[in-house]
Amino acid sequence: MTASTTPESEADSALDTEIAELRQILDRLDGLTHQARTRLRRIEQHRNGVDARWIDRSLR
Repeated sequence: MTASTTPESEADSALDTEIAELRQILDRLDGLTHQARTRLRRIEQHRNGVDARWIDRSLR
Protein backbone atom coordinates (compact mmCIF):
# COMPACT_ATOMS: atom_id res chain seq x y z
CA MET A 1 0.00 0.00 0.00
CA THR A 2 1.42 3.37 -0.99
CA ALA A 3 1.01 6.57 0.97
CA SER A 4 -1.70 7.80 -1.42
CA THR A 5 -3.89 4.69 -1.27
CA THR A 6 -6.17 3.62 1.51
CA PRO A 7 -7.37 0.15 2.40
CA GLU A 8 -10.83 1.18 1.18
CA SER A 9 -9.57 2.25 -2.24
CA GLU A 10 -7.57 -0.97 -2.58
CA ALA A 11 -10.65 -2.99 -1.64
CA ASP A 12 -12.74 -1.04 -4.15
CA SER A 13 -10.15 -1.67 -6.85
CA ALA A 14 -10.08 -5.39 -6.06
CA LEU A 15 -13.89 -5.53 -6.16
CA ASP A 16 -13.97 -3.67 -9.48
CA THR A 17 -11.52 -6.19 -10.94
CA GLU A 18 -13.56 -9.12 -9.61
CA ILE A 19 -16.81 -7.64 -10.97
CA ALA A 20 -15.24 -7.12 -14.40
CA GLU A 21 -13.99 -10.72 -14.47
CA LEU A 22 -17.39 -12.06 -13.42
CA ARG A 23 -19.11 -10.03 -16.14
CA GLN A 24 -16.73 -11.50 -18.72
CA ILE A 25 -17.49 -15.01 -17.49
CA LEU A 26 -21.24 -14.36 -17.67
CA ASP A 27 -20.91 -12.98 -21.21
CA ARG A 28 -19.04 -16.12 -22.26
CA LEU A 29 -21.69 -18.30 -20.61
CA ASP A 30 -24.43 -16.43 -22.44
CA GLY A 31 -22.65 -17.06 -25.73
CA LEU A 32 -22.12 -20.73 -24.97
CA THR A 33 -25.74 -21.13 -23.87
CA HIS A 34 -26.94 -19.59 -27.12
CA GLN A 35 -24.62 -21.84 -29.13
CA ALA A 36 -25.76 -24.95 -27.24
CA ARG A 37 -29.45 -24.11 -27.71
CA THR A 38 -28.90 -23.53 -31.43
CA ARG A 39 -27.10 -26.85 -31.84
CA LEU A 40 -29.76 -28.67 -29.84
CA ARG A 41 -32.53 -27.10 -31.92
CA ARG A 42 -30.76 -28.21 -35.12
CA ILE A 43 -30.49 -31.78 -33.86
CA GLU A 44 -34.15 -31.82 -32.83
CA GLN A 45 -35.21 -30.40 -36.20
CA HIS A 46 -33.10 -32.99 -38.01
CA ARG A 47 -34.75 -35.77 -36.00
CA ASN A 48 -38.16 -34.33 -36.90
CA GLY A 49 -37.33 -34.47 -40.62
CA VAL A 50 -36.65 -30.81 -41.35
CA ASP A 51 -34.61 -30.31 -44.53
CA ALA A 52 -30.94 -29.81 -43.65
CA ARG A 53 -30.79 -26.65 -45.77
CA TRP A 54 -33.13 -24.99 -43.28
CA ILE A 55 -31.01 -26.20 -40.37
CA ASP A 56 -27.43 -25.50 -41.48
CA ARG A 57 -26.94 -22.22 -43.31
CA SER A 58 -23.61 -23.42 -44.72
CA LEU A 59 -25.50 -25.92 -46.92
CA ARG A 60 -27.44 -23.17 -48.72
